[in-house]
Amino acid sequence: MLRQLVFLGFVFVFVFTSLVSKTSAQNSFFSNTLSDYRSSGWTLSIGGSGLGGSNSPFNEEWLIANSTSGTVDTLYSGTWTPQGGFHLSGGIGRVFIAKNPILADRFSINIIGSKRTITETFEGVIDGQDSIVVGAGSALNIGVFVDALRAITLTKKVFLEVGIGGGYRVDFSSEFDFETSTPLSVLEGDMSPFSGCFEFIVGGGLMMKRGKLIRVEFAADILQLAPINSTAKLPWRVGNYRPYRAMISWDLFGLKPLKPEGSCAAPTHSEKSKELFGKKMRGWGKAKSKRNNKD
Repeated sequence: MLRQLVFLGFVFVFVFTSLVSKTSAQNSFFSNTLSDYRSSGWTLSIGGSGLGGSNSPFNEEWLIANSTSGTVDTLYSGTWTPQGGFHLSGGIGRVFIAKNPILADRFSINIIGSKRTITETFEGVIDGQDSIVVGAGSALNIGVFVDALRAITLTKKVFLEVGIGGGYRVDFSSEFDFETSTPLSVLEGDMSPFSGCFEFIVGGGLMMKRGKLIRVEFAADILQLAPINSTAKLPWRVGNYRPYRAMISWDLFGLKPLKPEGSCAAPTHSEKSKELFGKKMRGWGKAKSKRNNKD
């Protein structure tokens, strides 16, 4: 129940922030960009990703029913101490500016790849004997993420950012093994290489110039969809961990194609042309004609 409330809380924050930003200004932060630049562009990302909670020990035991004696036997019982890594991540995608934003002013779709690793050390009792077992796992993880983003304007060039979205990840070249052959090795076959999630995004950005932006964002899972559960943590090896990433992104928008002009002084839709051909300039400097009277 707590996880659902947290998820709903993040959604409420996104909607509330979007509505406040909407009512505080008639246009979005990206309205000037749309005047001369395309509404869609490329986004390139680099940063790092990891598994949240991968340095917190947890207890676990495996109980089985003994059909002979009618009792319950403890196959193993002890403490796991995980140690996860933070690895380089890179991505590429497309970003779309909403021409008439309601809640989100941008939408993005990205493909992000990273390495994922974990080492888990077990200390406890296995088959009635004190044991220490170390297990290691690694995989190349590639995910597709679709996000809705909203900018909160601070200045003409700086903004904060919130967003919600979803992702689908796949593990490739997975390697999972224990150092010794124990009953723990059966855990290796329990994991699926596929996973899905809802995620929440916070960050900020800088408009270097129109059509070129740099953004810093932090994203973390808030709900797992595959396997379906109400937690933000993903079962990966023995423990459950929350995937997250911290990225720097460059958004690049191309110029709109030039439209054929009817004359050399034909107005365009740029900001400068709006000033040149505005209402205040109309009717100014009209030429006066004079008739020459012949004698």
